[in-house]
Amino acid sequence: MKSMKAPRRKTAMKVMRAMRPKTAMKSFARMDSKNRELCYSLRHPPRGTKKVPFIDIPDYVTKTDGTKPSVRAVKDAIYLHNKSRKKVGRKEGWQKTSPSENRTILTKFKAIRPDGCGVDSRDLHTSLPKRLAMKVGRRTLIRRLADEGYYAETKIQKSDPGPALAGRRLNFGTEHSGKSEGDWERELQGCGDLKEFTFYPHHLRPKFKRVRASWTYMSKQEKYKPAFVRPKRWFSKSQYKATQKQKVFAMTTSNSKSLSFLVPKPFTTEVWASLVRKHVGPFLKSAFPGRRTYQLLLDGEKVLHGPEAKRAYAENRITILPDWPKYSPDLNPQENVWPWAEKKLRKLEQPTDTFEDFGKRCLAAVNAYPSKNKLVGSMAHRIRKLIEAEGGPIMF
Repeated sequence: MKSMKAPRRKTAMKVMRAMRPKTAMKSFARMDSKNRELCYSLRHPPRGTKKVPFIDIPDYVTKTDGTKPSVRAVKDAIYLHNKSRKKVGRKEGWQKTSPSENRTILTKFKAIRPDGCGVDSRDLHTSLPKRLAMKVGRRTLIRRLADEGYYAETKIQKSDPGPALAGRRLNFGTEHSGKSEGDWERELQGCGDLKEFTFYPHHLRPKFKRVRASWTYMSKQEKYKPAFVRPKRWFSKSQYKATQKQKVFAMTTSNSKSLSFLVPKPFTTEVWASLVRKHVGPFLKSAFPGRRTYQLLLDGEKVLHGPEAKRAYAENRITILPDWPKYSPDLNPQENVWPWAEKKLRKLEQPTDTFEDFGKRCLAAVNAYPSKNKLVGSMAHRIRKLIEAEGGPIMF
C-alpha cells in the first residue's frame, strides 16, 4: 500500500514558497572604488567615533546600478581594501640569459652584421653556439638587442653625397663646431629658402588626394583594389601639363619673425634682386631696428648669388653665410617649414580655388608654422649631427 506522506510534504513546500516574500531579481553590479572606501571608513573611523555596524552600512553605499549591496558584499569590500594582489609572472629584472650569455649574443650580432647589412633574429639565432641556441628563442634575442639599443628600423632613404661633398660638409661643420644656440641666434639674423607648390586642377584633385597618401588603414580585401594601390607614376604627361607651379620664398629670423612672398615667373637673378630691395631689405630693418648689418643663410641656388643679387645685398647691408656646402638642404633650418606647410595647404584648399587663391593659401600655410623660435638656434644641433655623420646626410 502506497504511503500518503509524500503528497503532504509537497503540499507543505508549496505553502512555504507562497508565504516567502518576493524579492527583486539578483543584481550582479558591484560597488565602485569610492563606495568601497566608504565601507572601510565607516568600519574604521577616527578615534572617538563609533563604528557603524555591518548591517547598517548598506544604507550609506550603493552599487553601480543604484541598488544596495548585501552585508556580505560590504564585508568583502572591507576585507579586500588596501590588500595588494599577488603579482603574477616573472620577477622584475629577471632574465633568461646570464650577463656572459648577453655578451656572447651581442658579439655574435656585431660579427654577422657589418655596417649597413641586413640581419634578422633568425640569422643571429643560427650563428649562436648550440647550447645557447637551444636555451633561447628569437624573441629573447630581440629583447636582448633592444636592451643594448638595437631595434629593427627602416633605413632612411637619402642620396649618398660622395666623399668629396661629404668632406666639404664636414669642413663646414668643423668650422662652426664651437657655436652654441645663442651664438647662432646672435650671428645669424635669418635663414631663407625657396619652395615650389603644385596647383592641381579640379578634375585632378581627387586622384592627387588619393595617391599622395603613402599609407592608410585598410582591410585585407581592400589592399589590392585600384583605389588603394599607389602608382609609381601619379599622372600622365598631359595631366602634368595641366598643373601649375607657384614658387614661394620664406625666411625666419632669430627673433621669431617671418617673411614670405610669392615669386613671379620667370625667376632670374634680376627679379630676385628687385625682390630683395622690395621685401627682404625693408623687412630686416623693421625686424632688427638697432642693427646695421645682417647675415642670412641661403642655399646655393645660382639665382640667389648672381651679380645683380650681390649688388642688392650690398645696398641693404646683407651678407650671406660663407662656404655653404652644395646639395645640403638637411642643414637649412627653413626646410623644416615646407613639409608642415604642404600638409597645412592641402587642408586649406577649397574645391573652387583658382590659381590666385592657391597662391594666397600658400602664404597662409607658410606663415602658420608654429615653431619659428627654434629654427635658427637648431643650427647648433645640426652641426653636431653633421660631425657625428662624418659629413654624411643627417635626419632632422
